[in-house]
Amino acid sequence: METKDKRRLKAATVLTDSEFSRRLSAEIGSLAPNLLLIPRDGTDVTKLPFDWPSARKYYAEYCSRGGGNDCPDHEFPLDCTHFVAHGLSKSKILVNLPSTTCANGVCIRVTELAAAFKNAAGKYSNVKPITDLSKTKEGDFCFVVSWFGLSKDHVMVLAGPVSASGGKVWGHTNHRCGEPVDLSGQSLVVYRVE
Repeated sequence: METKDKRRLKAATVLTDSEFSRRLSAEIGSLAPNLLLIPRDGTDVTKLPFDWPSARKYYAEYCSRGGGNDCPDHEFPLDCTHFVAHGLSKSKILVNLPSTTCANGVCIRVTELAAAFKNAAGKYSNVKPITDLSKTKEGDFCFVVSWFGLSKDHVMVLAGPVSASGGKVWGHTNHRCGEPVDLSGQSLVVYRVE
C-alpha cells in the first residue's frame, strides 16, 4: 500500500522520442524500426486513412464485453492490444509485420503496436506524437510504457483529454468504457491519427 501511495504522488510523464526508441529497441530489437501502421489494402500512401467514427463505434460497443472482440479468438487474458488493434482495423488499418496475430490478422503485442505508431508518425502526415498531456483528446492512443516488459503491457484509447493523474479511456484487460483510469507515476507515449 505504501508503494501505491508514493506512486500516486508522482505525475504521469510523457517519454521523449529517444527514450521511447531505446525502450522499444530493448524490448523487440531489430523488429522495432520495421513495424508500421499500414492501410489494410497495402497501398503506399502519405496520409494514413483513418475513420475515427468507425473505430469509436467499435470501442464503445466492445469495451465491456467479457470475451468481447468481433474475432474468432474472442478475448485474450491480456487483451488491450487485441482490442485496440481491432478498432484500428475497422478503419482499415493494420500493423505490417507483427510477430503474431489473432485469427483476423491484427497485432496482439503492445510493444509491436507502439513501434508501429512511432514509425507511422515518421511516415504519414496525419500521425502525430502528442507530447503535452493537456493537448490530448478523445481518440488519441495512449501507451503506458513503464509497464513494458512486465506482465501488464498496456495500451488504451482516450475517451477524452487526460491529465498527469489520469483520464477516461476505452480499454480491455481491465475493462474501461469511457471510465477513469489512474495514470499517476506512469511513463506515457500518446499518438493521434488525424
